Amino acid sequence: MLNLYYAPGTCSLVSHVALHEAGAEHEAERIDLMKGEHRTPDFLAINPRGRVPALVTPEGTITENLAILGLIADRFGAPGSIPRGDAFQTARVMQLLAWLSGTVHATGFGALFRPTRFSADESLHPGIKEGAHANLSSHFVELDDLCGSGWLAAGDFTAADSYAAVFYRWARLAKFDLSLYPRWAALVSRVVERPSFVRAIEHEGLGVEQFA
Repeated sequence: MLNLYYAPGTCSLVSHVALHEAGAEHEAERIDLMKGEHRTPDFLAINPRGRVPALVTPEGTITENLAILGLIADRFGAPGSIPRGDAFQTARVMQLLAWLSGTVHATGFGALFRPTRFSADESLHPGIKEGAHANLSSHFVELDDLCGSGWLAAGDFTAADSYAAVFYRWARLAKFDLSLYPRWAALVSRVVERPSFVRAIEHEGLGVEQFA
């Protein structure tokens, strides 16, 4: 049995969707970040970094989306994670995931939502957030350009598409003008039609309208 620790609407949703897409038998346990449950001794025993997602397997615990998605891909070979069988297509998706998780998420949304991670000096936070907003606007243009009539890569639904949907919701919460990115919006519309995505967000207590 697999046990996924997640926080609603965070990047852990990407792994949550992949598990549903694969039809993997699993439990999903909610971690309430607002209540500080990620800093409790029980959760820190699972992931000492106090972050989600964390996937507990019979062999041990795996953290970080990219590692969890790789495990799901290798065990189940289903869409929604990382394609296997074609080395170039695998590399294309990994390239996207590295950019989405390492740049758009970590240094873009991370700086916008949590400037304290970049400086303890509160006087610097407005500048950090302003810079993050400008960087994200540039990233969104690039992401919109990558979105065509199908999926982001590999000709099939992958974790990159789930990331795009998660970020669309975050951008909406941050009051970005999403009318500027019609191709991205169209991609997200395709993502939220997938039964695996619907099951995951229903479990997390989220509504499809939050991704529109």
